[in-house]
Amino acid sequence: MNLSKVDTQKMSSTSLSRVGEHWLARWKSEPLLFWSIVILLSLGIIMVFSASMTTSIYAYHDALFFLKRHLFGVLLSLPFFLLGSLFPLQKLRQLSSRILLLNLLLLLMVFVPVIGREGGGSARWLSFGSLNFQPSEFAKFSVLLYLASALSTHQERIKDFWWGVLPSFLMIGTICLLILLEPDLGTASFIIAITLITLFIGGSRLLHLFVCAGALLPSGIFLILFSGKDYWMRRIEAFFNPWNDPQGKGFQIIQSLIALGSGGIFGKGLGESRQKFFFLPDRHTDFIFAIIGEELGFVGAVLVLVLFLIILWKGWKIATSSRDNFQAVLGMGITASIALQAFINIGGVTGTIPVTGITLPLVSYGNSSLIITMFQMGMLFNIAYENKLRNDRL
Repeated sequence: MNLSKVDTQKMSSTSLSRVGEHWLARWKSEPLLFWSIVILLSLGIIMVFSASMTTSIYAYHDALFFLKRHLFGVLLSLPFFLLGSLFPLQKLRQLSSRILLLNLLLLLMVFVPVIGREGGGSARWLSFGSLNFQPSEFAKFSVLLYLASALSTHQERIKDFWWGVLPSFLMIGTICLLILLEPDLGTASFIIAITLITLFIGGSRLLHLFVCAGALLPSGIFLILFSGKDYWMRRIEAFFNPWNDPQGKGFQIIQSLIALGSGGIFGKGLGESRQKFFFLPDRHTDFIFAIIGEELGFVGAVLVLVLFLIILWKGWKIATSSRDNFQAVLGMGITASIALQAFINIGGVTGTIPVTGITLPLVSYGNSSLIITMFQMGMLFNIAYENKLRNDRL
């Protein structure tokens, strides 16, 4: 009986060791990508603490309130990173339609009392005790997975508008409609943008994509002007002329620009931000890049940009090296999604584009976004490892 227990323990230890070695072999093949992720995660932990400290003390009487929650999110994201690295890609492809339908169900549950939780005037979260989850973040991945599977399974249809492009848009349009009802125009617009990009990557005709974009544009304008959600219109007005209402519509972007401009070349120093003292709203979420620019200066801001460019470069290289069409499209879609989120967030913070509410991947506070992003990063290593295995067999 004792020998049996010892043997079982040894087998378990050996299995865990093999899993560990199997995973290490995956990230060792792309060390530059791995360390870029590690640096962004580490920077995010430091900057979330610095940016959120004032709010934590004022609202919760605990300077570490948001830091502890963010650290929990980082730790929770690590198993998802591991899962993304190890999960069989072919199995994931087979589950793509079911995962999209699950996401559709989760988005519907947001509107169910008790389970759905409202915050900031939007019903975007599912609440399970002390844990909250944002299904719209999950949608960013489930849509990519569905498109990659559909495009690789029905390659002969992708050039056809009625049988290739339109069905995908109708399915994803349903997802976006539910997200708009929350309401969350920024995420819905992002999903439409990444859908167009992925369809183009998969081989759709540009003319067909322009037709879809052209058909959606009037709907977007109508929603902004007549939906009754004034903050959408305020963001557009603030983008064109924030100084027209510096204490109202333009307050957030002006404070963001002050933070970036006051940082200079090397910044005021870690923890020395002035804008975090209740001048700049959403400083540890949507506008964390402004605090990075203020405390770490131009050098810190450029470092963040370089790290995202490395992710874009390495992710694209991994995807284009794949001989499997599904993995190639999925890898390109994931890479484009992360890069586009970073561009949209930084663009909003710098006043280059209107503010959308899209967070900075791997850096901003927000556990749902972090978990999904880390799972997607794990999948890039998974694809890279599959590429290596194929090349070794040749």
